[in-house]
Amino acid sequence: MSNKNKAVFIIVVGLILVVIGIFASILLVNRYRANQAPVAVAEETVKTTVVVLTRDLFLGDKIAATDVELASVPAEVAPRNAIDTLEEVVGKMIKTDLVQGEMVLSHNLVDPTNNINDLGFILGEEHVLIAFPAGDLMSLESMVQRGDIVDIFATFKEEVKAIGETTTTTGESAEPEMRTFTVDTFQKVGVTALVVEVIEQESNTGLIQGDTNQTTAKPKPRIRAYLLAMKPQDALILKHLKDIDAIFDIVLRAPTSTVQFDLTPVTEEYIIEFYGLEILP
Repeated sequence: MSNKNKAVFIIVVGLILVVIGIFASILLVNRYRANQAPVAVAEETVKTTVVVLTRDLFLGDKIAATDVELASVPAEVAPRNAIDTLEEVVGKMIKTDLVQGEMVLSHNLVDPTNNINDLGFILGEEHVLIAFPAGDLMSLESMVQRGDIVDIFATFKEEVKAIGETTTTTGESAEPEMRTFTVDTFQKVGVTALVVEVIEQESNTGLIQGDTNQTTAKPKPRIRAYLLAMKPQDALILKHLKDIDAIFDIVLRAPTSTVQFDLTPVTEEYIIEFYGLEILP
């Protein structure tokens, strides 16, 4: 082989090696970039349909068809008591303030609803509606609202006859003793409606003539009674306690509370034992 042919062969081999080197470099760079790029894992998001508000609503408002719409949200952000159909909320009243875009939950709604611009009550065949006086401190401060869940406590006096001894040392019949009891009369009672008396507040007097900063006095409601949907026997017990002048107090529960409290009636002996009191001679 002549020197000229050798030179050509070397040049060709060199070019081939350069091409192979470039190709290998490209493969290495692409592999490096592929290793550095984040791995995108396609995950399918499970969604569910819920009812949301289209505007702000306030305590006692009745939900109209234009106030709500359906929305699709991830299933993990929807509470289990979220409502998923418009028919379940339209026409119902709410027992708390709600804001635009908020999901409507089942415990936000009051039942029965106001259907005919008056109080139209939906009662089951096994329930009756009883009016309960609102004379306790919670009621005077208007802290109990329509749709709230409450417990009713009562304190009353009842005759208790002594067991065993029916006569005194003088031979006379023993007089029955009047004892005071404090009990949890009923638990988890829903306030169906309120009977209120609207009191007009006196407008501000003594304003300078021509003053345009006068404000309109808002009527102040006063709760007179609660309407409670109860079983007939429970309503009869409540009436009896009212007739013997029991002193009632209403305690407010959380809107989602379903706990049945195990309470012991309180008597004079209970207080003495609970606080470790001793009767002085």
